[in-house]
Order: sequence, then C-alpha cells, then structure tokens
Amino acid sequence: MSMQVTLTLSNELYETASRWATLTQRDLTRTLTDALTVVLSPRYVVPAQDRPVSALSDAEVLALGKAKMNSVAGRRMSELLEKQREGALEGKERQELMALMQAYDRLWIRQSAALAEAVRRGLREPLAA
Repeated sequence: MSMQVTLTLSNELYETASRWATLTQRDLTRTLTDALTVVLSPRYVVPAQDRPVSALSDAEVLALGKAKMNSVAGRRMSELLEKQREGALEGKERQELMALMQAYDRLWIRQSAALAEAVRRGLREPLAA
C-alpha cells in the first residue's frame, strides 16, 4: 500500500534532490522516496554529530582535506551505480546506493570545508582558479 503526500521543499533542498536524481539517472519522486527510506529506516545509523571544522586542530584540518571514502565502500558504490545505469538495481541495493551516496556527499562537504579552513589558517595555498 502507498500513500500520496504533498511536500513543500526549500529551493536548496529541491536543488539537492534534483542533483541526486540526475546523478542516479532517476526521477525526482523515486529519488525522494529512496532518500526518505534511507533516513527513516532503522537499519541505517545516523552519523554522530561532527565537530565543526573550525574547532579541529591544524593536523585534523589537513587530514580531513585529504580524506577519501574507504576503498571498499567506493568500489561498492561504483558497482551499484553501474547496476543502476543498466537498470538492474534491486530494492535493497537502491537503499544501499542511496546510503553510500549520502556518505560520499557528506564526506565531500566536510572535505571542502576543511580545505577552505586550511586556506583561511594559512596551512595551504588556495586552489588555482
């Protein structure tokens, strides 16, 4: 059984959801449904609250600026994205892909903030334009 729900999204949230839909080559409705499934599903753990990047030590800021998704998760995300492109992704795999993409996006945002903080502190030069 399914229920239809009407939501009002902020422009920022709408743009983020649209970007996810484009990345996964799916329609916006399915993308939002999958995202809610991942967030509200009890088998996924909400990440612990991160310390603000500005509160990290210089060494932690530099390390976060170089952080990468672990290789096992990266390979699995690539496999699932390939299955997505082939149209062979199943329900549980779709949820797994959404969770991996969410983790990747979160890491990318934190890494970007760390790079900006490192430049602000004079720990590294700005990236070339």
